[in-house]
Amino acid sequence: MITCYLRSSALGTLEICNMQYFFTYVLGMKSSSGLAASKGTVFHRVMQVLADKKKAQQDKKKSLKNDDICDMTFAQCDDIEYITEVCFNYYKEVDNPNLAPKDLREITRWVHAALAYNDGELDPRNKRIHATELFFDFEIKKDWAKYDYEINGKKFEGYLSLKGTVDLIINETDDYLQVLDYKSGKRLNWATGKEKTYDDLCKDKQLLFYYYALRNVYKDKSFYMSIFYLNDGGLFDIVFDDSDYEKAEKMIRNRFEYIKSVEIPKRISEDQDNWKCQRLCKFSQIHEESGQSICNHFHGMIKSHGIHAVTEKYADTARLLSYGDGGGRKEK
Repeated sequence: MITCYLRSSALGTLEICNMQYFFTYVLGMKSSSGLAASKGTVFHRVMQVLADKKKAQQDKKKSLKNDDICDMTFAQCDDIEYITEVCFNYYKEVDNPNLAPKDLREITRWVHAALAYNDGELDPRNKRIHATELFFDFEIKKDWAKYDYEINGKKFEGYLSLKGTVDLIINETDDYLQVLDYKSGKRLNWATGKEKTYDDLCKDKQLLFYYYALRNVYKDKSFYMSIFYLNDGGLFDIVFDDSDYEKAEKMIRNRFEYIKSVEIPKRISEDQDNWKCQRLCKFSQIHEESGQSICNHFHGMIKSHGIHAVTEKYADTARLLSYGDGGGRKEK
């Protein structure tokens, strides 16, 4: 399989199912959002609005400007029911029309619970905000991270880039940051189905990925990672060090080299009867022409014609170049 960049979500997808990774990150096919994911998106956006409001106040602004949802006064930003409904209606329209009034009530309860946690410890309005929804995208300029691919006569070469978005970064001091990630779902390793303990979180591939990336973004600052499981365990603080940075780079290199070595992506199950296929992946649906699942249809083509031929025929190269907001690659 080809790969020009990695994201935290890509690592999670790869661990669950190689074929889903192929569809999403090689062919550029978009997966539909499940209801749980959409509710999580709304919850995250409400918390972002509250943090954005505090950041705007710090910057001496008079109101909150939003590119997509409506602009808000600071008084409106303090009305939890109002901003939750605004965010809910927006994502119901652009993300998941199946969001229902009961989901709005549940998300509103989540927001109130998060703000009240440990006497307001996680309320962004009580913090000094460094950044919200920080997007990073940088290349790893090392020999092992080089790639060189050709698709339909076009050559793509460069260095592996890392991409991602961090929910919230808080200034503990000018030089010491808290990196906070909100989770509305279960505290599970979705590949194994096992609950993540604190020790598991200290070795978590996605957290190590973020730590490695942020060490490159903030070379002159120190920080610690916090992950808040709203509905399954509360707050966990993790302090990584130089040895973890080395572990993270080794992990990223291993994943990069593994992806490039895959010629026939593994499936969770041949018949897509696993609950993860049914609930977490739209590619278990039936392909209109073959009568097989989309997953089996493409898997059969890969076995018959090779992964490179399938990639050349079906990859959306325009999407491949822009998916995830860029990629640190050049096209010849």
